[in-house]
Amino acid sequence: MSDTPIAQFLRPGIASASPYDARHHDFAWRHRELDRLMSNECPLPPSRSVIAAATAALEIANFYPNSGEDLRAAIAAFNGVEPSSVILGNGSTEVLDVVTRSFVGPGDEVVISVPTYAFFESQTRLYGGEPLLVPMTDDFRFDVPAILAAVNVRTKVIFLCSPNNPTGNSWTGAELEAVLAAGVPTVVDQAYLECGDAPSFAALVAAHPNLIVTRTMSKAFGLAALRLGYGIASPVLVDAFLRLRIPFSLSLVALRAGLAAMEHPEELEERRAFITAERRRVMAALLEMPGLKPFPSEGNFILIDVSGTGRTSGDIVDFARRENMLLRAMTAHRLRDAFVRVTIGTVDQNDRFIDVFGRAIAGGPQAPAPEPALTGGAMNRLTGRAATEKDRPAAALRG
Repeated sequence: MSDTPIAQFLRPGIASASPYDARHHDFAWRHRELDRLMSNECPLPPSRSVIAAATAALEIANFYPNSGEDLRAAIAAFNGVEPSSVILGNGSTEVLDVVTRSFVGPGDEVVISVPTYAFFESQTRLYGGEPLLVPMTDDFRFDVPAILAAVNVRTKVIFLCSPNNPTGNSWTGAELEAVLAAGVPTVVDQAYLECGDAPSFAALVAAHPNLIVTRTMSKAFGLAALRLGYGIASPVLVDAFLRLRIPFSLSLVALRAGLAAMEHPEELEERRAFITAERRRVMAALLEMPGLKPFPSEGNFILIDVSGTGRTSGDIVDFARRENMLLRAMTAHRLRDAFVRVTIGTVDQNDRFIDVFGRAIAGGPQAPAPEPALTGGAMNRLTGRAATEKDRPAAALRG
């Protein structure tokens, strides 16, 4: 047997690439007793009609799924576009990955407005591209002139997000038109569109062949575990993307559940209304707390600047963890240790968050956590030791 290290056969850059960090999801699944207010999930479970459709699909799971023509047609009608402009994906992450692979290779550059969804940068680096990170303004507005200034002959893609994660604000039509005028393929991830009243950019695809809109059914639709998303682009690009997408990447369960969800738009509107009302209620409570600066949001989350409280985001996330609540510090989103993001949960969860967060920024009081719950950053400060591999998932909640 050869002594040649097998890793040398890997394509350059793979071994050193930083994958998208999903340890916080693993930690949350191991601790189902915790309030999951860290991952922008929908607090409402699927409707009975969606569950019935998924269950019926399981009864014929011995067959390969179809390609989802019926779901593509329903999504096209929902967005006012032609079916030939729709590509389905195993979550919008698959669509984003296919788009990146379609345009980006070694030596290419990608312009990304930050802070934003980390997947844009991780996939760019994975395929050998160089991300040019363009910061938003100090008050988290999109810096259109700076984005355009970053575009050059090596630019292959511009990645935007609307509503933007983690800041919650949306691009205007005029701002997007200005970026599209550069002629570069421009991706607008609209994962959170159905969580508020932000404008949809799907209709602009017909007039702008360089525009690619990605959407998901993980957020307001509440189907995160089924991994179902889609993209809207010119038929020419969709045809190219379909050549790269893995065949049968969507299960029949996901396809049938997604179709059932599309057939009941009134249920989606009820979800939108619930998320919007609860977001406004939580926002109003945060505005009453001293030292906080919560940012207006059109997503199912709120970004909070806690620098005025004298406490770091890590302090607050650890405090909430000891109260059996998972929040997210934004250091992994290239924000300093002064920003916390909370997902809008159920009414009871939101009530608890308001109480816990108020006590966290005031420094207590707090009920002692059971010994097994002290992991990650909280345990490190109590014991003075470095985190072990077992502890790291909890520590990841702070990043």
